[in-house]
Order: sequence, then C-alpha cells, then structure tokens
Amino acid sequence: MSTLPLIFGLGLACLILFIILIMVLVHGHHVKQDADKQAVLLKSIRTRLVQQSLANQDQERRLNKLQVQNNGFRERLRTTAPHPIEVPHTRRITANSRAIFRSYVIGLDYYQKEFEAALADASQRGYFKPYNGYNESGLKADYLYDKKYRVDANANIGEVQLVEEVDGPQRSVRVELKVADHGYTIGYLPKKQVNEAFNVIDIYANSVMTLSSKTHLTGGEWKMAIDAVDEMQYLNDPNAQHRDLQDYGSIDTPLKIKTGKKSYFLQFTLYEMEIDNDQIPLYSLVDTIDGQRGSVVQVDAAPITYTVAVESGSKAGSKVSALPEQIDRVIWVPNWK
Repeated sequence: MSTLPLIFGLGLACLILFIILIMVLVHGHHVKQDADKQAVLLKSIRTRLVQQSLANQDQERRLNKLQVQNNGFRERLRTTAPHPIEVPHTRRITANSRAIFRSYVIGLDYYQKEFEAALADASQRGYFKPYNGYNESGLKADYLYDKKYRVDANANIGEVQLVEEVDGPQRSVRVELKVADHGYTIGYLPKKQVNEAFNVIDIYANSVMTLSSKTHLTGGEWKMAIDAVDEMQYLNDPNAQHRDLQDYGSIDTPLKIKTGKKSYFLQFTLYEMEIDNDQIPLYSLVDTIDGQRGSVVQVDAAPITYTVAVESGSKAGSKVSALPEQIDRVIWVPNWK
C-alpha cells in the first residue's frame, strides 16, 4: 500500500512537469511570433522612412525648381513688358573651339532643288550675298576672264546637322542645312565617314556640349566678264585668263557676262563649344527642362525670355516661352557671319 502513493506522486509530478514544458514551449512560440512580428514591423517602418526620405528629397528638388521659376516670373512682373530684340548673328566659333569632325557632302546636284530653296531662303534673310554683292559692272571691272561663283566664300548660311538613318545593316547619315528654323536636306556623307559620324552623334546626343559648324561652300551658277570682240580668241587660248587688255575697261572694248551651269561643293567642320543659357542666339536648337525640343524663334528682353518652336515633345507643333533657367541644354548653335 505504501508504493501506490509513491507511484501516484511520481505520475503527478511527471504530469506537472509535462504541463510546465508545454507551457514553456507555447510561451516560447508566442515570444518568437511576437519577435517576428516586431521585426516585420520594424522593417516596414524603415522602408516607409526611406521612402518618405526619398519623397522629401524629390519634393525639395521640385520646390527648389519651382522657387527658381517663381523668382523668374516675379522678376518678369516687376519689369516692363518684354519686347523682341534682334540677336546678332555673330561668329560663335573661336580659337578655343575644338574641331571634332570634318567632311564634305555628296549628292548636292541630286538635291539641287532643295539646295536652291535653302540658298534662296538664306539669301532673303541676308545671310550671304550672291556673287559677294558684285553687280555686272563690278564683275567686269574686277573679274575679267575669271569665274565668279554665286557662292564662293566661307558662307556660313546655316547650321549643318547630321541625321542618322538605319535600315537593317545599312547605315547612312543625312546632311541637313538648317536656315533659320527650317531644315533642308542637301545630301549625304560619304560612306567612308559614316561610322565616324555615328560615333560623333552617339557621343554628343546626351552631352551638355554644343555643336556648331563652319561651312565652306563654293559653286552655283557662275559668271565671268569676257571681251565680246575677242571671245573666240579667249575660248581657244588657255592662257587668256592671264592676259591684260590694253584697253581694259574702255568704252571701245565691249564686255559681256558669260553664265555657266549650276554646280556646288560644300565641306564643313563641326566644332565643340559651350553656350551660356542667357546668350542663346536665334534659331538655336534647345531642350527645355520639361522635355520639349525646338528652335529659338524669338528672344525677348527685360528679362530674357525665349520663344521656342517645339519640334518634338508633348507640345510638338506649338510655341512655348522659356526663361534661361528653363533651358536644359543647348544642342546646336547657328554660326552665321
């Protein structure tokens, strides 16, 4: 009888220990669950803090940008109404401008009509004078027996732009002559220079540097002063160009103008340069901070405000106003004389 209580006591003790063990395990499980929940909560809090920090930084950048724009608008309100100003078409290429690419253009005769339209447009805008401003009397006086081309000088009549074209494995570079805010297709680059031109386009497509070109254009319908009496001798004598007439310019030596065919040759050099946002000349190609790309078609003074004819972007086909601080970068700058 004495062993039965002992066995009962041991069983009861084991049961109590088992219950305690179960309670300890359950408590440990709850503690682990609480710890996991707390870790998830802390991670979520850290994530929200990081996101909030990034949002605050982005908001601060936006506020700074808006503040700059607001200061510009406020300055405009303080001053008189802006008025258009004439921006001089001065030479922008200097001795410090670095030449990065040089080529000539093929296909000018094929694109004769387009090229003639560009020349007519440039001539009307006063970018160059046909025959360097010589009239027939001047040609007779200064260019006897010498050809005088319609264009024969460093005629910076517009900005040369390179446009890449890819058709499968075929790659080519179209050359456009931009006169004011209009681009004219005048030909293509030689095949041997296409790869180099693509490298230039790739490098400067996203660069803050500005490109400008210096063109050398020769040709067009040429004129020359000849001795009407001695025309046959001139045509048959290869040395006639070096012959001085005794009666040069006298009334008894009739002269006339000989007209030749139209043919052009154009070579150009691209230069790397930097332009300040408050010194952008007319017809420069620019990007705005809101993603619009176009040509500057008007510059207003007090304060400086640019009117941009948008060529690509959400506002393509329209004109927008932009302050210097709203210009993201300048891409092309005309280099007219």
